[in-house]
Amino acid sequence: MKISDEGLRLIKNFEGYHTRLKDGSCAAYLCPAGVATIGFGCTEGVKLGMVWSAEQAEEALRREVAKFEAAVSRSVTVEINQNEYDAMVSLAYNIGAAAFARSSILRRLNKGDRTGAAQAFRLWNQGGGRVLPGLVSRRMREAALFLKPVEKPEEPFMPQTVSASAEPAKPATVATAAGAAAVVATQTIPGLPIPSVPPEIADSVTNISIWKDVGEQIWTLKEWAVSQPMLAGALSLSIGGFWLWSKKKAAP
Repeated sequence: MKISDEGLRLIKNFEGYHTRLKDGSCAAYLCPAGVATIGFGCTEGVKLGMVWSAEQAEEALRREVAKFEAAVSRSVTVEINQNEYDAMVSLAYNIGAAAFARSSILRRLNKGDRTGAAQAFRLWNQGGGRVLPGLVSRRMREAALFLKPVEKPEEPFMPQTVSASAEPAKPATVATAAGAAAVVATQTIPGLPIPSVPPEIADSVTNISIWKDVGEQIWTLKEWAVSQPMLAGALSLSIGGFWLWSKKKAAP
């Protein structure tokens, strides 16, 4: 059995590509546990100061993965599916073949306790003597993959002729008369005409719209008067005086 593309993506996503340089190559670094590492988590023969091209990092990853594929295949004594295999190869790649061989994950699996094996993934969450969030996340992802069923697709997997569904019917809309802002929407019913808007309702809507505009203007004038009381008072006196003068002048 070989690791699938999904399993390989899991390893690459969690290991990351470090330390990436501007030209796409990578340089060796110290991981959180103090181990010289390069590329996608490769450690064998790595020393600080080493630089690999992207191609070298990919080739090294494949070589390393092959070692842990063999370690998992050698250690597991029960029949397993692809997802279980991928999850354990990812785990072994991270913790090492020796640690995997003595882990409770392997012991429980070989006894037929798959649920217990999945639960034991979470125990491997420390690096350098402390719990690391990245390891907690990786163990959760590996355990989820371990428990994920491998389902055979229904036959045929994909149809050879594909057609589009009919467009859904759109609701009809009726606008009110006299330029009113309100819009009355009604669902179309087969065999029934769309009802028209009576003139009384249209006129009422129009009048409501007009008075709404007047009310908004009065409210705006009120807010201005509150913000400028002295100017508003002087304007009110002027308007009042002009009104009295006009009334007196119009009197016989």
